[in-house]
Amino acid sequence: MNKTKFNEFPRIGIVIIARNEANNIYDTLDALSQQTIPLTQIVLVDDNSTDDTVKIAKNFDVEILTFPEIHDNWVTRPELAKVFNYGLNHLNVDNLDFISIVGADHLLSSDYYEKITEKMMTDDSVVASGAIQGEIATAPRGSGRVIRKDYWKSIGSKLPVNFGYETYVYVKAMQLGFNISYYEDIKTKTARRTSITYKPIMYYHYGYAMQALGYPLLHTFLRSLLLLKRGKGFKSFMFFLKGYFSNKEIFYEESLRNFVSKKYNTKHVLSNPTKKFKRFMETKY
Repeated sequence: MNKTKFNEFPRIGIVIIARNEANNIYDTLDALSQQTIPLTQIVLVDDNSTDDTVKIAKNFDVEILTFPEIHDNWVTRPELAKVFNYGLNHLNVDNLDFISIVGADHLLSSDYYEKITEKMMTDDSVVASGAIQGEIATAPRGSGRVIRKDYWKSIGSKLPVNFGYETYVYVKAMQLGFNISYYEDIKTKTARRTSITYKPIMYYHYGYAMQALGYPLLHTFLRSLLLLKRGKGFKSFMFFLKGYFSNKEIFYEESLRNFVSKKYNTKHVLSNPTKKFKRFMETKY
């Protein structure tokens, strides 16, 4: 990707999806309104809220859309990508430099986009995110993720409606030879801890996604152990593995699956075990 020079500020478009987020949406939008880089476009997709989410959002300079399909909770399911895509399709991508997805309960520091876009240009990264306080990760987070416009257009300007659609965005970038970044020094906060409301069946969908993307068994098994470390319970651990073994036909393209399988093979998993064990023990979420 070319290291674009900006005459003034990079142009950033934001998409938020929200269902019954009246307790959180004001703070999230207020944080976005105070960014040191003026945001070019903010689209909020109301996913059929029954509380005051929309009423509160109208206090801010955002485009409010209502997702037209009434449905049950799609969290961790591939169908949730359709809600994101509904908002992403309304972004004026040709008038942007970066696209970002933000959770309805995610509080970004005022200089979040200034810092992250500067780092992305320096590192020539096409996908990146900051960190959430209290969490440990190694790849760009879903909420707060920033995507270069040129890369976004190259993958069709939409999320795949498939299990693991968030992971697809950055592993596809790696497969294509682009840089991705996770900036631990750019801290953010969320009103809810990640996956705090997840039920065990939702981890079945995560295991299903691991198979869809081509993650090898050993890597997947170690990821499932992390659920026990996080206190998610034995049932969630078993659902995660059951989902992995149950998926026998819903896959991503073979080239991507082969890339993921080779990148996270046994040699990779067992390399530098002391460092990885230390990181495992430090994980708090």
